[in-house]
Amino acid sequence: MSFKNAFKNLIAHFGTVWAVLLYLLVCSAIIVGLSLPFILPIANAFSKAGVFDGIGGAFTTLMGDGGWNEFWDGLFDVYQNIVSVFTDGRMASLAKMFVIFVMLVAFRFFFGLYEIPLATVLDGAMSCNANYGFSGKFISTLSVSVRFSLAKMPIMIAIDAVTFGIIYGLTSLIGMRVILPFVVILVIVVMRAFRSGLTACWAPCVVGGMGVIKGFARSCEIFFKRFGSIFSTYIVMWLLIVAFGLFITIFTLGVGLIVAFPFGMCILAYIGITVYYNKTGKRYYIDGTVFTPPTENVV
Repeated sequence: MSFKNAFKNLIAHFGTVWAVLLYLLVCSAIIVGLSLPFILPIANAFSKAGVFDGIGGAFTTLMGDGGWNEFWDGLFDVYQNIVSVFTDGRMASLAKMFVIFVMLVAFRFFFGLYEIPLATVLDGAMSCNANYGFSGKFISTLSVSVRFSLAKMPIMIAIDAVTFGIIYGLTSLIGMRVILPFVVILVIVVMRAFRSGLTACWAPCVVGGMGVIKGFARSCEIFFKRFGSIFSTYIVMWLLIVAFGLFITIFTLGVGLIVAFPFGMCILAYIGITVYYNKTGKRYYIDGTVFTPPTENVV
């Protein structure tokens, strides 16, 4: 029910996707600017080691007569070339600094600022059928967004660290076999579903008047009390996102990801606030029609 209603509302208010796309482009420009001192030397080393040529060759074999076996063999060669680059101490230091200062701090901070204004826009559309502008709400809720993003950052890093640990352990156990990518994708889907479910109601709770910390506690409470329905919703959602992402990447040569990323961010936000409304028993609009959640699902 949450998935169906969220999708209906997203299609009815598809302009939100373009607002998020513009936000992504601005944030991407900032992140790229911060990344250049780290990325350029590493990219140059990758080029000399044949990493980019290897990736192109692997996809060429996949599209040709090589098949999946030669494709994975090609990617394994690319992996070995990448490892050889980071045996250089300077490259290893640059990579660590890039991961810590850009990916873990700057990336998560800037890309976490959109959630509160987006949740405010969605809350207005669902609660009173209002049409708020994303940019206006971004400015008016910026102070709350900064606190929210800073609070969410360590939680996301901790969950991602657990995910990486599981993947690393499975890689050591299974080895570089054909089944490994599918196992890795499964782990990512399960952990992403858990992370999304845990924080699904966080931004809506904050928009509803709770503080950042109390909002997270309430989100956890809702998630664990309705674990089965919320977790299964996000399992399905992330499987669809991965499948859609792979389809778009292969058949549009990655061009379609320009729209796929903001679409994915918006549908996750819509599912989160729809879960919040359903589990707290609040009535809401679905494309102009009022919907009343079943009272037995209320937490």
